[in-house]
Amino acid sequence: MKVILVTVLSIMFLCSGCSSNIKEEQKSIKICSSLNETMTDILAEDFAKQQNVKVEVRHLPAGNLDERLNFLREGKFDVWLGGTPEEYYLAGEQKMLRSYRPREAYKVPAEMRENQWRWTGLYVDYIGFLTNRDRLRELGLYAPETWDELLKPELWEETALADFKNGGRSYGMITSIWQLRGEAKAMEYAASFNSQLPLYTASEWEAIEAVRSGRKTIAVVSLSTALQLERQNRDLFATLVKDGNKNCITGAAILQGANLAEAQSFMDYLLSEHSKDLLASKGYPLLWRVSDYAHDDGRKMMIGDLELAVDDLSWTAGQKSVITVSYTHLRAHET
Repeated sequence: MKVILVTVLSIMFLCSGCSSNIKEEQKSIKICSSLNETMTDILAEDFAKQQNVKVEVRHLPAGNLDERLNFLREGKFDVWLGGTPEEYYLAGEQKMLRSYRPREAYKVPAEMRENQWRWTGLYVDYIGFLTNRDRLRELGLYAPETWDELLKPELWEETALADFKNGGRSYGMITSIWQLRGEAKAMEYAASFNSQLPLYTASEWEAIEAVRSGRKTIAVVSLSTALQLERQNRDLFATLVKDGNKNCITGAAILQGANLAEAQSFMDYLLSEHSKDLLASKGYPLLWRVSDYAHDDGRKMMIGDLELAVDDLSWTAGQKSVITVSYTHLRAHET
C-alpha cells in the first residue's frame, strides 16, 4: 500500500478576541489502480500536490475477474483507475459504479466511454508485436504483422505472451479473431498457435523480458509499450497487428460509496491537458485518435489500415467465461 501525503498547514485566526488553533481536516482519496506502478505514481503524486490531498493507492491484484471485483468491493475505494471496458461493464452490471460526467468530457469520443458515464476512457491502445531484431535475422524472417505469421515453422517456441486467463492483449488476441473469423476458425487458429508451444507468462512484462533478453523472438504486447521499448533499445522492433486488432481502451470510474468530491476532482484531473502533458513528459504519450498518434517514424498511417473487431461490450464481457473455458480446455489437450 502506498500513501502519498501532502502537508496541510494549520490556520491561525482570531475570533471574538480569543486566539485558537484550528487544524483543517485533510482531504483524502483511495484509488485502486490497474495501471503500471510508474504511471500510477506519477498521477497520484501530482494530484496530491495539485489538490493538497492525501492519496492512498492499492494495485489491483492478478486473478480472475470475480476475485478482482471482490477486491474492489472489500477495499472501499473511491476510484478505479486503469480498468478495461469489459471489466467496467461487468462492474456496472453489479451496480458497483457511480455515474459522473467529467468537466472536460467533450474530449472523450463516444466510442471511448459508457453512455451513462459510469466509466470514462482515458486513452486507447492497440495490440502489437515486439520483436528481437537479432533473432529475426538469425531466423531469416521479417517482423510479423499478422496473427497468421506467428504460425510459421521458424517461429516454433519463439513467441511469448501473458497468460490468456489474465486478460489484456492475450484475451484481445482471441476475442478479435473470434469476432472477425467466427468461433470455429478462432478455435482452429488457437489449436495451431498452441502447437507452436508459445511461452505463457504471468504478466506482459515477463513476456517482454523474454524477448529483450533474447530467449524469445516475439512478444504480444500493447503497441505503445512496444514503440516505447523500441526507442530505448535498438535491438527491439515494434509492429502493429493488422489482421484482427482491438481498441484497447484504458479508463477510470468512480465506485459506489466513494468520497464524491475528491473522486470527481480526480476524474476531472485525469482528463486535463496537464495530466496528459505530464505523462507524455515522463515517456508515456497517450494514444487518443489516429490524428493524435504521437509517433511520426513512417508507421503513423498504418493504424488507419487496421482490421478491427467491432466492440460489443455485452458480448465481450459476457462471453469471457465461455471463451476462457474453451481456450483453456484446448490448451490442456495441446500440452
